[in-house]
Amino acid sequence: MPDIQELVKKRDELENRKSRLCGKLEAAKSSLADIDAKIEGLGIDPDNLEAEIARLKAECDSALKAYITSLEEAERVISTIEDRIQSL
Repeated sequence: MPDIQELVKKRDELENRKSRLCGKLEAAKSSLADIDAKIEGLGIDPDNLEAEIARLKAECDSALKAYITSLEEAERVISTIEDRIQSL
């Protein structure tokens, strides 16, 4: 059977470990709160990130398609002008 001193030492070690873990937990909570505040500052709901990501991806895809369409149209117009110039 362990003596009282060993048991007290073990208890103190466990309390120290618990204190360190509680400190790490508080730091993590603080970091999470900072991240949430930054996300909210961007006008995004941190509780709805998946939907926001999906919306932003769709918005990006739409903008990219519009850009590609504009480039294709510009290429057609330039090709037409080049063809007319060559026929002169």
